[in-house]
Amino acid sequence: MHPLHLMALVVGFWSALCLGQPAGAEAPARSDLSARFDALADGFMATEQVPGAIGAIVAGDDVILRGWGYADLEAGTRAGPDDVRFEIGSISKLFTWLGVMMLVEEGVLDLHADIAGYLRETSVPGTEPLTLAQLMSHRPGFEDTYAIFDPAIGALPRPQALAASAPAQVFVRGAVTAYSNWGVALAGQVVEDVAGMPYEGFLQTRILGPLGMEDTTYSEATARPGQPPLSRSYRVQGGVNHPAFRIDIGSFGPAGSMASTAAEMARFLRFLLGDGELDGVRLLQPETVAQMRTRLFDDLAGGSDMAHGFQARPMFGTTVYGHAGGLHEFLSNLVFLPEIGAGVFISQNGGAGASLPFLGPDLILAHLAAQAGLSDPAPLPVPDASARAAEIAGRYVANRRPFTGPMQAFAQPAEVQALPDGAILAPSMRLGAMVRYEPVAPDIWREAHGERLMAIRNDSGHVVRIIDGMGVTSYERMGWANNAGLVLVALGLSALLALTTLLGLIWRRGLKGGSLAGALSAWLAVVAAGAVWVLVIAAGIAVAAAMQLGMEYIFDQPQPTAVAVLVLADVLAVLAGLVLLSLALVWRAQGWSLWRKLHHTAFSLTVAATGALFVHWGLAFGGMG
Repeated sequence: MHPLHLMALVVGFWSALCLGQPAGAEAPARSDLSARFDALADGFMATEQVPGAIGAIVAGDDVILRGWGYADLEAGTRAGPDDVRFEIGSISKLFTWLGVMMLVEEGVLDLHADIAGYLRETSVPGTEPLTLAQLMSHRPGFEDTYAIFDPAIGALPRPQALAASAPAQVFVRGAVTAYSNWGVALAGQVVEDVAGMPYEGFLQTRILGPLGMEDTTYSEATARPGQPPLSRSYRVQGGVNHPAFRIDIGSFGPAGSMASTAAEMARFLRFLLGDGELDGVRLLQPETVAQMRTRLFDDLAGGSDMAHGFQARPMFGTTVYGHAGGLHEFLSNLVFLPEIGAGVFISQNGGAGASLPFLGPDLILAHLAAQAGLSDPAPLPVPDASARAAEIAGRYVANRRPFTGPMQAFAQPAEVQALPDGAILAPSMRLGAMVRYEPVAPDIWREAHGERLMAIRNDSGHVVRIIDGMGVTSYERMGWANNAGLVLVALGLSALLALTTLLGLIWRRGLKGGSLAGALSAWLAVVAAGAVWVLVIAAGIAVAAAMQLGMEYIFDQPQPTAVAVLVLADVLAVLAGLVLLSLALVWRAQGWSLWRKLHHTAFSLTVAATGALFVHWGLAFGGMG
């Protein structure tokens, strides 16, 4: 049986098991919930080759802690809930936002003020004022930048690291959701400057220490003797788990460098569910916690969005809050439902899929919500559902991407397909596959497990963007200007015309002639041969790089394969200019038929267009920035 089919059976069985309980039934016994938790982990870990995982459930006064599989495959070390740390990735952002809100309570920060007034050394990219409200909502208008994963930049003091990696502003502030790690690191600098102490010190003395999270670390560089070791992480290649490539993001840590245990993440969940208090220690007032569960923008009602740094997703007739994260092949997710006092944390250290951390917590909450009588309301009838589905259909590209430099060319398009009954097929971030979404309201579709997808229209009523089910990334409708696939089309056409030019010259034996046409043919033969060589090699390396696109390719800068592609792209751009210049000689040459001149013109213009596309997408003369 195909693994995806087996996974579908596991999910289907789990859903039936969880949601088949009658509404209003008595809360499950702790042992029953523990067994369900173990069954869920066992199923997903087996189907997706997950080496090890940790998890925690908080349900009222019950706390269930788990460790499954291995923290170190080579050493045979088992993963336990309190004796090993897993990297929690972008869940670290919640601690940054907690620090921001603590300073807001103290009256030293205003979420709607220009942050330039709080920063001592750091300047803000762009032409408009920037607020913490926009940063918390991932609407600062920045492009994404992979420079934050450059160890040399991360090793700099935070103000210098931010300056060296500053992204361009590509959207109007507040207008477009485009996830920004750099923006959260900038918020960490605001906390540092306003609090008057290093961010790492603020995190430890003002948050982790008071919450009793003594085994939770800001980064491996700040880990202390006696703390649990960090789990190894793995990447599945060729069906085998291999140790994952690692980097230190250093000064960008406020966006995602923390590591913790299942036991301490359970404490964090209890704090979030306790209205800002844990075991008699209060960090936030209840009204501030309630404020954090509200959205700072009101344009995505019915869809997923950010609420003061939390992912806010409509599910079970209410809103599920939390945050997911991933780094070094660790994948983690934390979700909680305040109405029933329940939350779930799961982290895995590798694997061939993300179902355990990204779908698993929602399945647990679905079970607990059903026991409490919560469920999604019946979908509203949408009379024009088929027309709306047809309007949203198309190809989209994530707005979380570089808009400058070579990495922009590797943005992967997402396709939405319309079905005759008004449903759509679209990629699910949680499942990593195309799934069916049913229409539940105008411009809102929902898949079987509650994830929503929403269409965003412009003032003319045309669908221009969609927002994903996690609420952190919007997708822009793909047009020719943001379709990097044109580079591959241009490469193929240029290679074909270069090859036919070369074959034609050989056929006519122009290399042996002594006339101007013969000399010109000899020169063109060399240029054409060089162009074919560069195009084929560049295309081959680009395809190989795309197939291996992952942590190593993105984060190891400069990476040899990437450098080779960029060098070849530079060579191609230069050749394109030379071939274009040859047109002046070709049309003056004697002995060239009109067909040959037209063919060479088509070849020259195509190669020139390819070179222009390489420059446009930052592949030529764009460096690794």
